[in-house]
Amino acid sequence: MDTLALVVLIVGIAAVVVASTAVIRSRRLRADDEQIPVNRPGLIEPEPVTTSPAGLTPGMVNTLLKESTTSRDVLITLIDLAQRGFLAITVLAHPDRPAHDWVLTRTTRRTDGERLHGFEHFLLNQVFTGPDDSVTLSSVVTSTGQVLSRTKRQLREDTMGRGWFQHGSTVNNRWGWAGGVVIVIGLVLAVLGVIQVMATGHWGVLVGPVLIVVAGLELASLGRLMSKRTDEGASTRDELLAYRRHLDSLSPEQIPVEEASGILRDSLSYALAFDTAEQLGLVIEQVVDRAERWGARIDLGLEWFRTPEGDRPVSAFVVTVAGFVDAGARLADERGGEF
Repeated sequence: MDTLALVVLIVGIAAVVVASTAVIRSRRLRADDEQIPVNRPGLIEPEPVTTSPAGLTPGMVNTLLKESTTSRDVLITLIDLAQRGFLAITVLAHPDRPAHDWVLTRTTRRTDGERLHGFEHFLLNQVFTGPDDSVTLSSVVTSTGQVLSRTKRQLREDTMGRGWFQHGSTVNNRWGWAGGVVIVIGLVLAVLGVIQVMATGHWGVLVGPVLIVVAGLELASLGRLMSKRTDEGASTRDELLAYRRHLDSLSPEQIPVEEASGILRDSLSYALAFDTAEQLGLVIEQVVDRAERWGARIDLGLEWFRTPEGDRPVSAFVVTVAGFVDAGARLADERGGEF
């Protein structure tokens, strides 16, 4: 190996080390960014955040935290709209198999004057033709009009347009250009190396250029790993994660009987987005049991989600609601599968 090839090899190794270190650091920072903030011992405990950030719906949670939007977010939006009285959901049992479908029925509640986001209006108008209209979840997910995918785009655009993220793709472009330049340099050196291989038969001269190309690819990927949140977006994220920490810390002893219904109503869809709904259901169920031992009955307002079994323990009810979201998301991924 001549001196020039040795220099290119050393440069290639150094470039890969630097790029790999940057990628690993960015992945670690992104993972830390998605963790729930924990108070440090010895510091003054901040006031608990007991409500979700203003203007943020359960369907927006995933986009704000992970900068991605999925079909699951649209299905959680359906649950949120049902809780708010815009539709009812009924479990449709199949006698010949254990799985279920769900019937969605539009209520007569009008959207005029309601504080609905654009994607929520879009979803209701796409799923239903008018009041009392009914459709199955499976038909919505597999519809030729691609209701879920179109609503998903609307949801993402709405969330990204709320000032929580930088406009455009400045971060992606900067690292993309840097990576692209490094890749071009590596390819040029590779072409020169191939010419040298044809003359000498020594394939080792190609190792350095290949490493430089690899380093360029890693640099180009950095833009996707770095957060694009604005200061407002970072503040909203911190408030949202503080709200999640509040939900995670809820215990039956903390919840007055008269507030159990409101907490379940306001928190269930967010708990679904956080994937902690079953924990919330167990907590509320213990509050209900405590009230019944005192001779009181709590009306949790669960009529929007109907099951053949009728009244069920809160934890079982929440599992069924989560099953609606999970099954719909799974079917959306399969695109044409069956329940």
